[in-house]
Amino acid sequence: MYNGHKKYALFIGRWQPFHKGHKYLIDEALAKGENVCVAIRDTEISEHNPYGVEQRAEMIRRVYGSQVEIIAIPDISSINIGRKVGYDVNRIDPPAEIEKISGTNVRAGKDGNVPPEVAEYITSLRTTLWLTGLPCSGKTTLSKRLKAELDNRGFKTVCLDADDLRSKLNADLGFSKEDRAENLRRAAHIAKLFNDNGNFVIACFVSPLEENRRLVREVIGNFKLVFVKCGLEICEKRDVKGMYKKAREGQIPDFTGVSAPFEEPSGADIVVDTEHLDVEECVRRILEGIGAHKVRKYHHCLAGSR
Repeated sequence: MYNGHKKYALFIGRWQPFHKGHKYLIDEALAKGENVCVAIRDTEISEHNPYGVEQRAEMIRRVYGSQVEIIAIPDISSINIGRKVGYDVNRIDPPAEIEKISGTNVRAGKDGNVPPEVAEYITSLRTTLWLTGLPCSGKTTLSKRLKAELDNRGFKTVCLDADDLRSKLNADLGFSKEDRAENLRRAAHIAKLFNDNGNFVIACFVSPLEENRRLVREVIGNFKLVFVKCGLEICEKRDVKGMYKKAREGQIPDFTGVSAPFEEPSGADIVVDTEHLDVEECVRRILEGIGAHKVRKYHHCLAGSR
């Protein structure tokens, strides 16, 4: 992994998450001109260990870039040192304000002891990406590809699809304006619950009215709206279930785009045109829009050469 015969100051930890107490220790070594290697214990995911190895590596890299080496190691039960074998074991005594930092409080968001680069990344891991657009515009197809890409980058991703919720949790609701709003209100609270537990949510809902989207944004907070843009004629051609045909024959009342309105969002955070762009290009633009394109895929590089 390393070039030549460089020696390193080794720091082993969980880094759950990387905070200013950790940063103090590494900064001290860098200030002395030492090469630094950060070893991440591959701890089992739990309440006290909510972030995966890939996510913790990204947190450290956002602070230090290529200044430090990062490796993953198996979880450990003890550190055992025999006779002196060519390196020092040093104790670093930080000042009181650093010593009192609590990892539990940091994980709970109760203090500001996370470096801003890490705080920004943690926030991005707990976002809801809300895909709106006409039926058959490509929302579900995009969500599946996005989930694969985000999972590959260390995100814990959950997909919420309107059809699933309609047939199960919200089976008691119809398609009146009031029931549509209630369907989305419930979906928004589910998304926020997943976000609060460290998950990135991709939600696919037609959400046809501006007032619907405002409500969803207010409930969730950490929210980005993606307008999956596609013309009505193309959506109808893609409709393998025949829903548009049934709607035009009067078999499905209040069908968006036919007998119910769809208001194009005026304030979408990201717009992708699935009528003219292929799936991969749309996914690339969405990843870029949420900053996930900056997060490298670690499965080839964590344990090996960078």
